[in-house]
Amino acid sequence: MIDLKECAFRIDPVLWVQKVLGEDPKGWQRQFLRASRGASLLALTARQVGKTTAACWAMAHTAIYQPGSLSVVACPAQRQSAEAIRRVRDSVDKAGAALIVQNVYGLELENGARVLALPGTDDSVRGLTVDGWIVADEAARLSPDLIAALRPMRARKPQARFAMLSTAWNRTDPFWTAWDSDDNSFIRLKVTADIDASFFSADFLDQERRALGENCFKREYLGIPAGGEASPFTWDLYERATKPHYPLAAGGPAFAPADAPPPVPIANPFQRLRISGARR
Repeated sequence: MIDLKECAFRIDPVLWVQKVLGEDPKGWQRQFLRASRGASLLALTARQVGKTTAACWAMAHTAIYQPGSLSVVACPAQRQSAEAIRRVRDSVDKAGAALIVQNVYGLELENGARVLALPGTDDSVRGLTVDGWIVADEAARLSPDLIAALRPMRARKPQARFAMLSTAWNRTDPFWTAWDSDDNSFIRLKVTADIDASFFSADFLDQERRALGENCFKREYLGIPAGGEASPFTWDLYERATKPHYPLAAGGPAFAPADAPPPVPIANPFQRLRISGARR
């Protein structure tokens, strides 16, 4: 007999998180969880809005409902990747799924599905074929070489989902390069303090702004990358200097140089010179 509830959980990860894990995903987390197979996602977030949590729910759901699947998560440090694995394990345990392997480097379910924690370098991550989730957490702090090693993991499994999640860092990091590009293949999700006020109180944000300074506050809570900490020339100044300026009024005499005044004749002082000692 078909278990309709399990069919519903398999189809809708949001319903599974609500009914099985007892959590209520935020609006942007629901969009993330419901991304279609093969999707590429970018999530630009403030701190502490649940980006790692959403990714771990997604990987746990895939591990349970796609037997034999492989998902991976890469973070700047192995400790962060291990923490993500712990959160996946907590969700799997809460759902009642059986584990046969579990350690800081990954876990394997009884159905053969695996979730692996990858180190923050590309030296030892190549060669994996992923059909579940490829998650780059705090992607702005990952090296371009590591991102380049993660992307081909779904070359043979186009149904795999690829997600880069991060707070802002700078305008040349691999996450911002993708976020600011015109690549329409990405689903872009933005959840910052100025967009969703439900995460932080106004008093807390005021305290953080005073404590961190304007540049760090914008980076950590508003999703605005750094642009001027290493140079007196800020990114804003660069854009203003390189952006063409078009005057509001049409060109005309008002934009020409002022007319020079007419020359004033003066007497030649050398015409009446007297040579000392000369006779008249």
